[in-house]
Amino acid sequence: MKVLILPSPPQLHYWCDGVVTALDDRYPIRHFDPTQAVLDQFKDIDVVVECVGCTREMVDAAVDAGVKLWQVMAVGLNAWDVNYFLEKGMPFANTPGPFSAVALAEHALSLMFLIAKNYTAAQENVRAENFSLPVNDELAGKTLGLVGLGASGRELAKRAHALGMRLAAIDIVDVSQEIRDELHLEFFGDPSRLDHLLSEADYLSIHTPLTSKTRHLIDRRALEIMKPTAALINIARGGIVDEPALIEALEKGQIRAAGLDVFAQEPLLSDHPFQQMNNVFCTPHIAGVTKETVQRRAELVVENIDRVAKGLTPLHLVTSAE
Repeated sequence: MKVLILPSPPQLHYWCDGVVTALDDRYPIRHFDPTQAVLDQFKDIDVVVECVGCTREMVDAAVDAGVKLWQVMAVGLNAWDVNYFLEKGMPFANTPGPFSAVALAEHALSLMFLIAKNYTAAQENVRAENFSLPVNDELAGKTLGLVGLGASGRELAKRAHALGMRLAAIDIVDVSQEIRDELHLEFFGDPSRLDHLLSEADYLSIHTPLTSKTRHLIDRRALEIMKPTAALINIARGGIVDEPALIEALEKGQIRAAGLDVFAQEPLLSDHPFQQMNNVFCTPHIAGVTKETVQRRAELVVENIDRVAKGLTPLHLVTSAE
């Protein structure tokens, strides 16, 4: 069994470093060298591991070399041409939602706290020696609307309920009454009930993948339906929100604030309007980045490598681009 690890930007080294640590020298590892010929580097390789995307030339080389699994350390697959992998018959697996769900839920909650506690104004008042202001909000009693009730949405629901929030959600996949009761949902509907969710939510948190159906799901019309006191939280994918419409809504006071970890274009440039707005709280696409997420994903990758070595079907194979 030989493993090929594709390069990633320096700031993302921790994903594949976690795999190297978890493998603990159990299998030979080769690191891809972009200065060398592609085809030669895939010879005798059984599993490819990477986290940022690849070229079709690499996929072709893997197919020709008989690679048994292409493993990516990510949930969303927008950086990969999934259809090409499927056309080529290359087994392709990811590290889906449950492996980063706790991290995402905690991060969404932290953004909600920053908004509720008027963090920007509070810091300005501390520096200005102006104490006893601002007057803040409590999350208790507020309605959290979840766009998507997958792994991270459910983890956020559990934490929000513990804080005394009311819970409402929509999802393309129906959930049983047992799960609705377990999560204390006061409302659950399919995507056709989005408008109801928008009109009721004090905090609207996005937990859906970016697909052709969800791109710009939160557009100008959606933002106009939201309460002027509501806040938008996005720790999913930037493309789900129409950014110009969001900027306009924030400037006009159509909604109160936004907490954003993902953006249409990354990195977020220093002159982007979000960087200048005191009702926007931005973080640099780190919602799922915790030591624990790195460890969980690495352990799954190692488990899949072990399964390939034993001739077993890898876990979490991707079978559709949607």
